[in-house]
Amino acid sequence: MITASDMSGKVLLVTGAGGGIGQATAIALAEAGASVSIIDVKAEGLAETAGQIEALGGVAHIQALDLSLAENCHSAVGAAVDRFGRLDALCNVAGVLKLAHSHEMPVADWNLVLAVNLSAPFFLCQAAIPHLLKTDGAIVNVSSLAAHIGEAYSAAYCASKGGLSQLTKALAMEYMHQSIRIN
Repeated sequence: MITASDMSGKVLLVTGAGGGIGQATAIALAEAGASVSIIDVKAEGLAETAGQIEALGGVAHIQALDLSLAENCHSAVGAAVDRFGRLDALCNVAGVLKLAHSHEMPVADWNLVLAVNLSAPFFLCQAAIPHLLKTDGAIVNVSSLAAHIGEAYSAAYCASKGGLSQLTKALAMEYMHQSIRIN
């Protein structure tokens, strides 16, 4: 198993931490010594993640938020910085998948997938970058093979992950000569 390096004294914000990859990421980072601000729409999952982090002796700051709303993305970063006094990394892990025949996909499902998978990472990055520039920080955006390979019944997901990959590349180019890593 690959483990995180020494993250003692670091503060990370992890989305999608109520389960799956986001939860595993938050726990691994806490195990490596980081304090983590964890975000998900699922409050019960966040409580479970926080419990596991605290059992390891780590510190978790819970934020049960709907990241499909831009204002929640901005306030999430502010709350993490208010709680810990700094931000060293943003891990955009949250993701939504809604499967449907493209001609039958409800507008609300399309909008939700794009909001959580593409818009939320952008708004979180937008809010986090000023703090990350101060700490020589990092952004990690979790994409998918669906960004590069079309998959049936998942047009919104593929489009959102393809957009996220290009957003990540654009931000990396924009900030390549500054003290921030974007992957």
